Amino acid sequence: MVRSGMRRSLTALTLVGLSSGAAYGQNNVTLYGSLDGGLRNLVNGTKAGGAALTMASNGVYKSNRWGFLGTEDLGGGYYVRFNLEAGYVLSTGANSSTTNQIFQRNSTIGIGGPFGRVDIGHQFTLQHRLIKEFEPFDLDYLQVTEAAAISGGTSGRDDNAMYYHGDFGPWTARADYAPGGVPGSLASGSMIAGGFNYHTQRFNFGAGYTRRSTPVPSTSSAYFGNDQYTAGGGVTFGPVEVMGGYSLVMQAVPSTMAGKTRNQYMWGGVRYHATPFFNVTAAYYDNKNTTNGVSGRKDVSILGVTYALSKRTLLYADIDYTHFTGGYVTNATLNPSGHEKQTGVSFGMNHWF
Repeated sequence: MVRSGMRRSLTALTLVGLSSGAAYGQNNVTLYGSLDGGLRNLVNGTKAGGAALTMASNGVYKSNRWGFLGTEDLGGGYYVRFNLEAGYVLSTGANSSTTNQIFQRNSTIGIGGPFGRVDIGHQFTLQHRLIKEFEPFDLDYLQVTEAAAISGGTSGRDDNAMYYHGDFGPWTARADYAPGGVPGSLASGSMIAGGFNYHTQRFNFGAGYTRRSTPVPSTSSAYFGNDQYTAGGGVTFGPVEVMGGYSLVMQAVPSTMAGKTRNQYMWGGVRYHATPFFNVTAAYYDNKNTTNGVSGRKDVSILGVTYALSKRTLLYADIDYTHFTGGYVTNATLNPSGHEKQTGVSFGMNHWF
């Protein structure tokens, strides 16, 4: 993610030199953020069947956020980096976290060099980083598409995570581990993941695997497993990009510890860079779920356009159609209105700083 705008270059050599004369590498801190304001109208968005018109205070196209990204040059190609990122509600200025976390989006410190980079802390899942290269909307419109669900984890992030990223020519290697911290059990509550991406100017593809071990309530060592397998890719033809992917999640059912919950995701889409300022993206997402013999399905079709007013400001609009069937129709979490078919229209403005 490119972050531009307000930069403050703090030179540790100067600061420390005033007090002790010691010399250290240069320290750079960047303040960045995103402001996304718009309206969204959802037909059949209420239980009564009416349209729900809302101001998307938390962002339709991109989530509202602000943060600090800092690096310190250690010499010899090595550096230390940190990232603190918080979300907010544009219409009220309130913290968007429902758990009273200040930096609920990212809170990491790490070290990088010729070997790659290691970040430690609260951060995006490996799945999130993996699918970004072949997700049609580049992880935008997350409240509409299925990309957030495919990302896995809690809001697409993991606590206590140690993430490795290494670029080697056209290859990107990824690995992730988070200890569970459950007394008496090394595996319970832990997460381990691995994956890779291959990308050239024309082609890209990637694959990954994540294993989560979720503790069973009221026990100290038992857990049920969650396995996710993901693969996808894309190809570029001039101004047109075609991409798609597949992800399968198999999770033990906590109540029986014998059955499995099967979540299957498939998606595909096309991006068309009509001009340097105007882009069109169309995509389709399909999610099939089976839990204890009960099946449900969610299909999402979405068409979105953006027009760049400048390098940092763009206008966006989309129209989307969602169809629920089976057990998903009455799933209050996925489908609060309880209607099978819903049509949404969104438009607004996004600004990066």
